[in-house]
Amino acid sequence: MSLTLDLFLGKVTAVVLGIMQDGGLPHAGCRCPHCAAAFATPSQAKYAACLAIVDGRRDDPVVTLLDASPDIKFQLNMLADLLPHPSRAARLRPPDAIFLTHAHMGHIGGLPQLGPEAMNARGLPLFASAGVMGVLMETAVWQPLLQHIQPHILHDGQPVILGDGLSITPIPVPHRDEWGAGTFAFRVQGPNRSLLYLPDIDRWDAWPQARAVLNGVDAALLDACFYSTDELAGRTPVAHPLVNDTLARFVDLPTQLLLTHLNHTNPLLDEVGTHYQHVLDAGVNVAYRGQRIDL
Repeated sequence: MSLTLDLFLGKVTAVVLGIMQDGGLPHAGCRCPHCAAAFATPSQAKYAACLAIVDGRRDDPVVTLLDASPDIKFQLNMLADLLPHPSRAARLRPPDAIFLTHAHMGHIGGLPQLGPEAMNARGLPLFASAGVMGVLMETAVWQPLLQHIQPHILHDGQPVILGDGLSITPIPVPHRDEWGAGTFAFRVQGPNRSLLYLPDIDRWDAWPQARAVLNGVDAALLDACFYSTDELAGRTPVAHPLVNDTLARFVDLPTQLLLTHLNHTNPLLDEVGTHYQHVLDAGVNVAYRGQRIDL
């Protein structure tokens, strides 16, 4: 899938580049029906969660990625029409900036593709919390890339201005944190509408501000990793809210709710299934690759 420039001209648009949990679909080492089908038919593959913010009000659109997923090379190719290289017709230029929510694999795993062995990005602005930036800077394997980026530290609640009427504000949320680096959701304020990007959170009751924050945006992409504990096959529950809990808490809000960050076991991947229809009947949607949200 490639998105053409004309879709973005004269406005600010959020583009869904992936909706899967960190491992994507198919999932490494898995032969569940979803993964087996995706291995057999590559067109059924789905990318790890990532969002692009495109400011098409300029002569050259400005492209900002929220997270750098392991599928970044495919996701950048979706935006090929927006990222022409200034001097090499057969290449793309890097995005204009990347914002990282946290340091788990699905959210930083694409960074090496920007290093000297692949895209060889130079001067790329990379925004992250002090904790996440510290994890990257202190790990030798990241050094070939990090020598050539522009690091920017994000601070709780302080917006980063991307353009006229366009900003991204980091909001801390509770999520499994092995390094004490923290996790952010991002509130994207556009010239006309606002959006919350929240692909990971442990549980809603650990974040008392949840309802107020969601009620304060026009649209929200929310963690929907697991539909129910039936997917865990007896394993210890994983720290993500279940879909029915999300619906019960927020379905009455006027906010447009979009579910993302689905595990490969999630029945919401079956678009003709009863679980998918249940979500639609509640007035909620499952995000999809290539979905555009005008801001």
